[in-house]
Amino acid sequence: MAEPSQTMTEQSSGPTAQNDYPEELKQRAREYFGKADKSAYTLNYDYAIEQYLDGLSFWPDALEEGHVKLREIAFRRQASGGKKVKRGDGSKYLKGGKHPRDAMLKAEYYISKDPGDVKNMAEMAKAAVEGHFTVTAHWICDLLLVENRQAEKPNASYYVLLKDLYVKLGDYVKAFNACQYAVQAKPKDSALREVLNDLSARATLQEGRYEQNESFMDSVKGADEQKLQHDAELLIRSDDVKDELIDKARQELEAEPGVSGKIYKLVDALVDTDKAQYEQEAIELLEKAYSEQRQFRFKQRALEISIKQLKRRERRARAKLKESPADVELKKTQKQAAAAVLQAELEYYKLSVENYPTDLKLKHDYGRRLLAAKQYDEAIPMFQESRSDPRHRASSLNCIGQCFFYKEWYQDAIDSFNTALESLDNPEGADAKELRYNLGRSYEADGNNEQALLEYRKVAQIDFNYRDVRDRVDALRKQS
Repeated sequence: MAEPSQTMTEQSSGPTAQNDYPEELKQRAREYFGKADKSAYTLNYDYAIEQYLDGLSFWPDALEEGHVKLREIAFRRQASGGKKVKRGDGSKYLKGGKHPRDAMLKAEYYISKDPGDVKNMAEMAKAAVEGHFTVTAHWICDLLLVENRQAEKPNASYYVLLKDLYVKLGDYVKAFNACQYAVQAKPKDSALREVLNDLSARATLQEGRYEQNESFMDSVKGADEQKLQHDAELLIRSDDVKDELIDKARQELEAEPGVSGKIYKLVDALVDTDKAQYEQEAIELLEKAYSEQRQFRFKQRALEISIKQLKRRERRARAKLKESPADVELKKTQKQAAAAVLQAELEYYKLSVENYPTDLKLKHDYGRRLLAAKQYDEAIPMFQESRSDPRHRASSLNCIGQCFFYKEWYQDAIDSFNTALESLDNPEGADAKELRYNLGRSYEADGNNEQALLEYRKVAQIDFNYRDVRDRVDALRKQS
């Protein structure tokens, strides 16, 4: 029998262009989805992923039955210690093909082995839009937007890409939102601001269509349920709509209790209100799910919401302190709030690293919190592991050097900073300035003022106003 991917390639000019899939193809897809469910039940996640993709080869727009369930399997696989795609992986989905569906499934294969892979989310989104897989395209674009926003350093290019993809999908409100994030990331880009102004007008007209209906729910009647959720999140933020989403999510969870997708849908609706009582309800819901199912991602999400609450309190305390900087009690309150955030983050990353021991980004982020908490002996091993990831190598070596510095192991700090400098592509960028400054501090603390002066001078030649480098250069020159 021909492979599912081959079968659909022969019919590429058929149903994919109009999203009108024959029932025969849907039925064949469901057969593969059923096999995938059985494989996942026996914890054979890799085989389940292949079978879900086989089904999606026949029915690329199968959202709830295909893409959403596949993503759930991806998270379960990751929680069990599953690793990312390795060299030599012989999956047929890595070979690709000329049809956009092949490119989409190739990207989704990578995502299934690494659920946080935003690079391949972008590739999947492009392919879904190109292939006119409209339902899937909306879903993956929304997912990419959320993942990029939650990243430690959001990538402006993904916002620009999403802006273009949403325009192709005819969704100007979401295109406007994506463009807003792009402008925030690139405030000096005048061309981007012009595009934002144009999209603003188009988005206003499009939103008007919703206002003409009795309710937002009526305006999107018949739309895919997940798309409805994201539309509500990204388009209209009224309290009435949020209440509608909460009520609907409650009903769905009552109808299918224990289903993770329904739990998360209600949690997201509750958290989106930014109201403490709803956030607390979401935390309790997640804790209950964790106690019943023992899936760490429930616990992880509950901790994330708690951290969000603590950060909000810290921001409020900081704002009050800014208004009255001499107030001793406000200083104490702000300091306590910041300490509570750090303590909660330490717990979050400690548990995350224990549950996802192969995730080097988590170890890097945990190490940064340990460094902030002055737990240098615990932080160093985290960074020593995360430095093997090229994306975090320079940062990890920099942090190792800082740990050694604060432990007064100055020669070891110097070695780490020098090694980090060697790994940089840009010898005059922000990372290089920080590393050279840290080198200077280490040499100075170790009594090598001549070498310290040399490093400080290099920083001053790149950025004369960097920190207190001018004062340090002047002070060391006077000494010599």
